[in-house]
Amino acid sequence: MVDFLLIFTISLIGALTTILIKMGTTIKYEEIDIKHPKLFLNVFCHQYIVDPIIALLITISFKPRISQVYGMFIVAVTPATGTASVTTYTVNGDVSLAIALSMASLVQSIVFTPLIFTALVKLYNLITNTVGNNNIILPFERMFGLMCYVLLLVGIGYKVRQKFDRQKVDKMGLYFQRTAMFLMIIALISYLASLSYIESMTSSNPYTFYGAMLLKIFGQLSLAYIPICNIEEKKKDAIVLVSTRRSPGLALAIAALSFENTEYYGDVIAWVMVYGLIRDTTTMPYLMGLRKRRLGYYCYKKKTNSESDSESDSESDSKTGVNACEIELESN
Repeated sequence: MVDFLLIFTISLIGALTTILIKMGTTIKYEEIDIKHPKLFLNVFCHQYIVDPIIALLITISFKPRISQVYGMFIVAVTPATGTASVTTYTVNGDVSLAIALSMASLVQSIVFTPLIFTALVKLYNLITNTVGNNNIILPFERMFGLMCYVLLLVGIGYKVRQKFDRQKVDKMGLYFQRTAMFLMIIALISYLASLSYIESMTSSNPYTFYGAMLLKIFGQLSLAYIPICNIEEKKKDAIVLVSTRRSPGLALAIAALSFENTEYYGDVIAWVMVYGLIRDTTTMPYLMGLRKRRLGYYCYKKKTNSESDSESDSESDSKTGVNACEIELESN
């Protein structure tokens, strides 16, 4: 019998490996902005103090199944990666600051992701006393190893950029990106074929199932603006997006490796996957509104009549110049 969950895990790790190396090849040291230590502290507090507290309060209030509790804690402690920088670019934010904040988040995650996750699980059990200590899985070593592996891959990509010329690096990055997309498709198909998602995604109480997700998403987004109200808009956008746009692929990888071969495996994966879809869908209006405020348009800029006339004038001028050159050559 085909073990679809095993194929899912292998494909997911393969996709994570290639996309993180690709991310490393895009990092330029001279573009990393490290001039604002207070902003780094702000992001750290949101990712490893504020967001985990939000997740803990929601799980205590809703008392969902333990697999959903694990999923909530995983997405709360997942670090930022290239996803935040790309999103920052789409709203014309400070990309160099976003890259620096994401890299700092990634480095910090080696220690703080497994540490805060372990603390959250212990606190949840202590307060609710709903799950016996013997049944709680605390995959500290697995999480620590995974975060070290993630940082190693980014470092490899960065070294590749330093050792090879730009054209080779860009071509390698394109191959890595296509490979990651192919493996992610294989992983998704394998997971759907395993049917592990059905029970988790058809919760008997959808109000608490999806309500907990929405509270986590918008509570995190609202608090991300505190206390950064009086700084430049581009930097503000970078901070908010790094604090809230965590990597969905990395969250899935943390869940897959940390809970592999446990009874919660399929349910935790399903929760993290659904959370990523709900987050991206529900926050799309926010991102589009941010583009409208920062760039003046939602998707693309419409050309005005004056811009069209200026373009046509420039084209006619260039044609006139070409004709003049041809006449001069003929006369000679």
